[in-house]
Amino acid sequence: MARDFLSASKFVVTIDQAALLRQVTTGPNGKITGNEVRSYVYPIIEEARQDLVKDFYNHSVTKEIKSGPNASNSSGTLSGYGNLFSFIGFDTSQNPFEEIEAIINQRLNVRVRAVGNGKFKITILNAPSKEDIYAVSPLPWADGASWAEGIEKGISNLGSFLYRPQGITGSVSGTGVQARSKLRATSFRTQPYISKIINKFLENATKF
Repeated sequence: MARDFLSASKFVVTIDQAALLRQVTTGPNGKITGNEVRSYVYPIIEEARQDLVKDFYNHSVTKEIKSGPNASNSSGTLSGYGNLFSFIGFDTSQNPFEEIEAIINQRLNVRVRAVGNGKFKITILNAPSKEDIYAVSPLPWADGASWAEGIEKGISNLGSFLYRPQGITGSVSGTGVQARSKLRATSFRTQPYISKIINKFLENATKF
């Protein structure tokens, strides 16, 4: 039996676009079509997530912090004095990226739902966000502040930061402490970090 969106005359077939869209996006057909849409978009979204992970690990800030309390200030955020691991005050037994890595490495949950007129709504239920990352990157000596956000907006007290690569007794990081008085006139050099990485992910994840 002919479908209601088809009509034939003298071997000429006419398609009623609106009726066809209703057929493929509603009822059982809608679920099948939704699954096909998901199978198309998911690899694009997952590739974007994998690129996000690469961008995160390849960033100079990530590399510097991962190098520990004796690293050089390769990111340039401290004008070459000390390093971010010591300045931020991470504990030597701590992995500063543990919870961030859990966020960016988790498998994405993508939902596709027909919304009518041949359109589908695509939702990434657990897409990583800068807010999520800021929430799990607390600045050890400043309640409510995020060191990851501080990379872009600035972190105070650099002028009071004392760094000694040979070690400082009582230092949490082992090589850096905050002095009671200002030691020099300098300020933190901000640079794009998490927000840039996340924005690139969102842009790539929606290139259908």
